Amino acid sequence: MFYDMGIKSVRMDDIAVACGISKRTLYENFADREDLVRQTVKYYLNTICARLAEQMSHARNVIDEFRIACEHGADFRTSARKVVLDLMKFYPKIFDDVIRSYYDAVVKTSDMRMRRGIETGLFLGCIDTEFMARNFVRYLYGLHQDLSDVAISAQMGNEDKGPVRMHMAVMLFLRGISTEAGRRYIDENILPDIANKTTL
Repeated sequence: MFYDMGIKSVRMDDIAVACGISKRTLYENFADREDLVRQTVKYYLNTICARLAEQMSHARNVIDEFRIACEHGADFRTSARKVVLDLMKFYPKIFDDVIRSYYDAVVKTSDMRMRRGIETGLFLGCIDTEFMARNFVRYLYGLHQDLSDVAISAQMGNEDKGPVRMHMAVMLFLRGISTEAGRRYIDENILPDIANKTTL
């Protein structure tokens, strides 16, 4: 309900009815509305992280992992937009505690992935992995230390082509930090698939 309608629009009565329980039972399980919001956001993030980890287990290499992360990030950016804006506006403490720690965790994982890319010969050894990881996550998720309504709510134009354009931009970014072997893998295995989805 939070993701469909926005946090502010959903009342505790609505949640109780949707769960088929009394409002009193709801308050027996959560200290207050803020606790419910915090636990819901944490649960959502844990769920999508688990789903992402399962998808990553099928990746052939780190470039494939970034491709999967790109699809995940585009989905998060679209589906979580209302919630992130509401957290920033009405629950800044939850935003700082939960969303920013999620962002930091994604940056750390992307940094480690880039280091593995260097070790496996797919990424150039001269890149600053922490800097590149932070920029990758900033672009992909729309989450960064200078987060603003404008950054989050910015649309990419055509809604149908947005995710494909983002996917192409990410792959071209990765191509720029790739070795010849990495570029060849992207050119042969990923870019043709993206190009087939739509004319960009």
